[in-house]
Amino acid sequence: MTTTTKQYTPLQWAELFALCTKVEDLDDPQSPHYIEAADKVFEWLCEYSKTHDFPQPEETDEWSDTRYVIKEAVMFLEKFAENHHDDFENRKDASQRL
Repeated sequence: MTTTTKQYTPLQWAELFALCTKVEDLDDPQSPHYIEAADKVFEWLCEYSKTHDFPQPEETDEWSDTRYVIKEAVMFLEKFAENHHDDFENRKDASQRL
């Protein structure tokens, strides 16, 4: 079994995350600010599915893989940014106590 890391590089995953950050009006999928950017995420997910012989992303009135991935990617980046900031803030505080 081929792992995803051999077929998808960190740069390719970063591309997905960058595409996700360009989606605006996440709560309004009919907004023109949502549609074009979300379509690019959907295309990325379709290519990923094709590469790995997975089913295509599910998009129904009840569920959207695209919306889910967008929300998860943005939450991941927000948490990463928070942790990064906290780490540097803690180092700054520690150096000031010396």
